[in-house]
This record gives sequence, structure tokens and C-alpha cells, in this order.
Amino acid sequence: MRSTRWSLIILMAIAACACSDKPAGQPGDWVPPVISSLKQQQRHWYDANLALGRKSDWMLTEPNPAASPEDIRTAEARLGIRFDDQYKQWLAYANGWTAFSGGGNLYALSDISKDSPEHKVMLDTFHEYSIQPSDLEMDSFDNLIIIGGTADGIVYVTVGCREQQCASAPVWEVESTDHTRFADLKEFLNRKITLAKAIVDKLKDERK
Repeated sequence: MRSTRWSLIILMAIAACACSDKPAGQPGDWVPPVISSLKQQQRHWYDANLALGRKSDWMLTEPNPAASPEDIRTAEARLGIRFDDQYKQWLAYANGWTAFSGGGNLYALSDISKDSPEHKVMLDTFHEYSIQPSDLEMDSFDNLIIIGGTADGIVYVTVGCREQQCASAPVWEVESTDHTRFADLKEFLNRKITLAKAIVDKLKDERK
């Protein structure tokens, strides 16, 4: 009995340590359902196009393999930024996704750079139209990173954590001088799912 009791105490202590030492950015339960919904809407969108005689094989894509914790740390060091936990949770399942929603792409960490042409064009546009960091609720554009976009010039932007760690960060969809704010990556992705559904419904109406 005494041996059994001590075994239970040790197991409980190990479990308690595992809970308290859970690292920030641990993959979240919210990610797989979002990926599943995005893939479902991809298929519905493809089928709706096909019913109208448009074959859009380019739409049926899979997310890239997950980023490792080391991949994420390396990217943070290279960019001089700390990603929010929610973005790291997403990366732990999908390190980029071409055509994740229509013509929209999410970049792999290796494609995210403050020296990219997209980054320069975005900052030049902000300067040309006198868009200030405060317009995007930040102190400086230094922490701004482009995590995706479309071929026709729309960019998806987020910011790093101001502190060492943060649970989430806003995401903006920027098109020239217009920018739409989302509370976090989860809201941004869920809005893409809703938009894709609306487009599919519209395509179905075209067939009637």
C-alpha cells in the first residue's frame, strides 16, 4: 500500500510540473478546426467554380508542414521580433499556406523578411499617404511584419510582442491606404472562412 501511495504521489508531482512548465506558444486546440474549415471551404469554392465551367485546381492546396520551435526562434532572432503565442500556435501546425483562401497566401517563415519588396512597398505607401504608426495602433513600424498577402497587392500584417511574451496580436489586411483590423490571427482566419462561404453562396446563385 505504502509503495502504491508513493507511486501516486510521484505521478501527481510529475503531472503538476508538466502543467506548470508548459511552454508559451504550445499548439492550441483552435488550430485544427480552423484548418479543417479552410480546407472545406476551398473544396466548396472549387466545386462551385467547376459547376460554372471554371476549373480551379490551384485552389486545392495543403498547408505547409509545421515549423519547429527552433525554426520559430531562428525567425524571431533574424527579424528582431517576438511572435505572439497565437501565431506560434498556428506555425506549429502550418508554416505557410499557398492559396489558403482563394488567392490569399500565408508565408512560410523563410519568406518573411523586413527586406522583402513587399515590405518596402508597404512602408513607401504609408509614407506617401502619411499613414502613421498610430493609425495601426502602434508606436513604430519597426515591429511590423508581413505574414501573407495576394498577388494583386493586398498584404496581411501583424506586429510582434511589446513585452517578452503576449497571447495574441492584431492582424491587419492592408490595401494601399485602406486597412482592416482584426483582433488577432484567429479572428482573421475565421473571417476568411466566412468570406469564402459568402463567395460560394454567390457562385451558387449564379447557377440559378
